[in-house]
Amino acid sequence: MKRRQFLAAALAAPLIVRAQPSFPSKPINWVVGFPPGGGADGVTRLVASKLSQNLGQPVVVENRPGASSSIAAQYVSNAAPDGYTIMSVEQGSMVFNTALYSKLPYEPKDIAPVCDLIRAPVILAVNPNFPAKDLKSFVELVRQNPGKYNYGSPGRGLAHQLAMEAFKQRAKLDIVDVQYKGIAPVVQDVIAGQIPIAAIDTVVVLPHLRSGKLRALASFSAKRLAVTPDVPSMAELGYDGLDIAPIVGVAVPRATPREVVAKLNTEVVRALRDPEVSAKLTGLGLEIIGDTPEQFAAFLKQDREMAAKKVKASGAKLD
Repeated sequence: MKRRQFLAAALAAPLIVRAQPSFPSKPINWVVGFPPGGGADGVTRLVASKLSQNLGQPVVVENRPGASSSIAAQYVSNAAPDGYTIMSVEQGSMVFNTALYSKLPYEPKDIAPVCDLIRAPVILAVNPNFPAKDLKSFVELVRQNPGKYNYGSPGRGLAHQLAMEAFKQRAKLDIVDVQYKGIAPVVQDVIAGQIPIAAIDTVVVLPHLRSGKLRALASFSAKRLAVTPDVPSMAELGYDGLDIAPIVGVAVPRATPREVVAKLNTEVVRALRDPEVSAKLTGLGLEIIGDTPEQFAAFLKQDREMAAKKVKASGAKLD
C-alpha cells in the first residue's frame, strides 16, 4: 500500500528537466595547421576575434603546423565532436593530400565542412635584386640556367606549391622546390635573399610589395587583381589556366551534431561579413565567400576529383 502511495505521489509531482546549456557555453579552440604569420593564420585570427566578441566566449587560436596541415587535421579528426574544436582547412588537408599521399594519419571524411571563408589569390614574387624585371625575362633567365634557381614553398600539396609546379610545367622551367613549414619563413628568406622566388598569397605579400621588400612579376589569376592593378595576370601573359588560389574554410570533427554545425556556420559567416572584418579582408586582396556547409562540401568534392585527375596525369606522389 505504501509503495502504491509513493508511486502515485511521484507521478503527480511536477517533472523536472535539466536544460542543456546552449552552444557555446565554454571557450572554443580554433586549430590552424600553419605557423603564426601566414595567410590562413591571419584570416583565422581576424575572424576568431569577431566571433569571440559576438558569442561572448573566448575563441582560442592554436597553431599545430607541419606535414601540409596533416598534424592539425589528425588532431581535429580525433577531437570530441561537440563544436568546441574547430579547424581552419585548405586544399592541402582536404583536397590534394588525398591524391598525393597513399596513406594519411587522418581521413578527410572524418572532418566535416562548416563554411569556406575566403579565396586568396597568389602572386609570383621575387627578391628586389633578382635580375629579371618581368615574367618574360624571368622565363628566359631560368631557361638559360636550369637548376640554378630555387623557389620557397610553404608545404607540399598546398596551392602555392601547386601553382609554381603548374607554371614550371607550362613554361618548361627547371626551378628547385625548397620546402618550408609555412609561408611566413618563405617570405623572410626571399626578403633576405636566401632564396629568390616564391608564390605568395596576397594577405602576406601585399605589405612587402608596397614597402619595396619584394617585387611582383605576375598574379596566378585570369585577370589583374584590384589590389595590384600594375601586376599582370598569368593569363594575359600567355599562361591561361593558372588561376590557382588557396581557400581557407572551417571544419569540425565528423560526428559534430547538425545543429551545432549550423550554429557555427551562422556565427562564423556573421563574423566574416562584419563590415570591419570584411573591409580588412578585401583590402588584402581576399575574396570573401561564406557558403553553407553543403556548398562547401560540394566545392571540396569537385576540387578533390579534379586534383585526383591532375595528380594522376602528372604521376606525382609524395610517399
